Amino acid sequence: MRKVLILWVTMMLSCAAYAQQWGQPQGQQGRFDPQRFQKELEQFITKEAGLTPKEAADFFPVYREMMNKQRAVYAQAARYRYMKPKDNAECKKVILRRDELDLQVKEIQKTYHEKFLKILPATKVFDVINAEDNFHRQSLRWVGGRNAPIPGRNVPGRNNQQKK
Repeated sequence: MRKVLILWVTMMLSCAAYAQQWGQPQGQQGRFDPQRFQKELEQFITKEAGLTPKEAADFFPVYREMMNKQRAVYAQAARYRYMKPKDNAECKKVILRRDELDLQVKEIQKTYHEKFLKILPATKVFDVINAEDNFHRQSLRWVGGRNAPIPGRNVPGRNNQQKK
């Protein structure tokens, strides 16, 4: 359960951080471009997992489907983020609902991981999962002030050398 919460927070923070820092060209910063973010994520996953063009073409529609379902659950969870219930009963109700939503996200992942295994070999699915985590981690590292580039992105005026 703790891992689910950490993953969820990481994904939400990386999206928010990416939106604040790197969403658009000069003069339009602060605007998040979800298509660009998705494109960079997919390019990073393709490279890191070593997907062939055919594998990528078969895999990413299913991956996007999973992400859309997860986003719907995250939208439900967002309602509880800033909520301050009035009493213990309400707090308990909100806590249990958030736990249900976290479990839904994990169930979606499990269901889609099984679908991924029908499309790709297990070693590549494993690499895809790790690549996604690394992408979000690197996005957070960049925004956190360290000199680690956002995957797939060259930023003028920064040291653009990536560790290999």
